[in-house]
Amino acid sequence: MLRKNKIVFVTPFYLPVSLSGSGLVIKQYAESLANMGYDCSIITANGYNTRWWYDPFLGKQIRQNFNCINGVKIYRLPCLHIASFISLILVRYLKIFLPKIITNKLELHYCGPHLIGLSKLLKQQKFDIIYSSPLPAYINKQVIVATKNLAPKPKIILGSNYHEKMSDFKNSQLQHIFNIVDKVHVSTKAEINSIQQQFNVPSHKFIHLPYFISQPKNEGTVHIKQLVEKFSNKYGLSNKKVVLFAGSKIKPKGAYVLLQAMNQLYKQDNSYRLIAIGNSTPHWNEITNNLKSKFLIDLGFVDDHLKETVFEICNLYCMPSICESFGLTYLEAWYKKKPVIGADIPPVREIIQQAKGGLLIESGNTDQLVQAIYILTTNKELNHKLGLNGYKTVLNTYSEANIMHKFKKLMLN
Repeated sequence: MLRKNKIVFVTPFYLPVSLSGSGLVIKQYAESLANMGYDCSIITANGYNTRWWYDPFLGKQIRQNFNCINGVKIYRLPCLHIASFISLILVRYLKIFLPKIITNKLELHYCGPHLIGLSKLLKQQKFDIIYSSPLPAYINKQVIVATKNLAPKPKIILGSNYHEKMSDFKNSQLQHIFNIVDKVHVSTKAEINSIQQQFNVPSHKFIHLPYFISQPKNEGTVHIKQLVEKFSNKYGLSNKKVVLFAGSKIKPKGAYVLLQAMNQLYKQDNSYRLIAIGNSTPHWNEITNNLKSKFLIDLGFVDDHLKETVFEICNLYCMPSICESFGLTYLEAWYKKKPVIGADIPPVREIIQQAKGGLLIESGNTDQLVQAIYILTTNKELNHKLGLNGYKTVLNTYSEANIMHKFKKLMLN
């Protein structure tokens, strides 16, 4: 009997840390492969936050070096704080005085994480396949360096999310990474086009495979219905027009333009409500305090039960982000038969137009966003049609069974 491939995902954060979209995708892949019986591992930094990468005094550390979660082995490596700290200081304060070739290297190293012992661990464990997280880009460089002298050489797959709005996208240092890796996993054809234009990567290196969502464990249960009723009563949402935003509350995600649009709508019709989930920022807090917004229900980071509840209760999902290479939360909204609003950028346009599951607006255009929200909250027939289109697309195109079958075939065989 042939041994199944030994697989490792290298990523900056992992459970119990709250994960970003790309982190959740890696979690889904790792756990699905582990359930199939593959020897699957995660290599990550031993920190709860990015600050730990460069600041051992104010950053927060995870002290458990190794454990196993849902069948996936977790290796947590310490960080070389001083190297990351120096690169951070140089980029922030001395960048303008340095040659471009030096600043490109420093920006790739920017604040880390610099993983101590990565080469040694990869040599010891003899992984067959290494899937490297796309962000931060320095993770990719470390994988390339750490595998340079390994024999036999593992197959290296670069994760997706390289897009034009990524801060490092035009950094010439990335060219070497694209040259060395065996495959580049992308979630949209638009991403292939932008990468090829910037880095001239040959077509045979690309694996085009979209993300997927797993069916919520509480789907259709009495429990989730009770949570929806309780939440609605608590916030007085009966007969309200509820818009949902999920993600980091920053400008690139479209959080601020959404606040402006909802403020305008609320002044015209006080039945509008915005539910915002995800990590807040000082700027977000300042804006919401100045608005004194009665339409906003700001929940911060929520657990899976509450997340499912708010997707169930909203009338539509809105994330007019310019920094998406896919948009996993669009799938979560569609699974609940909710239409979506996204920014008209190539990858988001591709996803929403193929599904016929929502509306697109020009990035940062408050008037267009107001109009799109108004249409989807007043035209019930269109709202239902777009939400149902999205739901059917999730079942037919973005289901776990469908995607994991292709993932296994394309990457593991």
